[in-house]
Amino acid sequence: MKMIDLRSSSILKLLTLLSLQLSSANAQVLERNNTNFGNNRVFSYTVQSSYGVNTSANASPNLRVETEAVLNLKEDSQLTNKAGTVAGGTGATFQNTPNGSNVTLTGITADNIFLIDKGTTFRASLTTTESDGQVSVGNASATASHSLTVSVSNGETSFFNTLRANFEGAE
Repeated sequence: MKMIDLRSSSILKLLTLLSLQLSSANAQVLERNNTNFGNNRVFSYTVQSSYGVNTSANASPNLRVETEAVLNLKEDSQLTNKAGTVAGGTGATFQNTPNGSNVTLTGITADNIFLIDKGTTFRASLTTTESDGQVSVGNASATASHSLTVSVSNGETSFFNTLRANFEGAE
């Protein structure tokens, strides 16, 4: 049998390696960056139609004013606002100028058919109350009114989000 002669320095090296292996430290380092950015474009339009009556009067104190407006619409009256067709066909082209903006709309329509029925009346009158020597001045009116307003809005929003996380640890 052969004997191995180990020197003390070799034994120390072996013991040092074993102790380092048994007591080794584990560390974790994780770094994560997550960035999101983008743009959202927003286009909206509104079509508003109205039909009604207005009465107004402006008179000196020695005048009596009477105004009346009655509007009756037939049941066949129609108010139709449409955007595009079944296959699409709606569009807007915006042009910015130094003096403002212009928009050209396609495929957006408003069809208003108001049919006036029996019993519709408009009346305005001015009569003097007493002769007081003062000049009588006034005006009065009773009218039908119709308005159609198309409002178009175009905008853009931007966003930028960043998430940064670091994880470090040791056992």
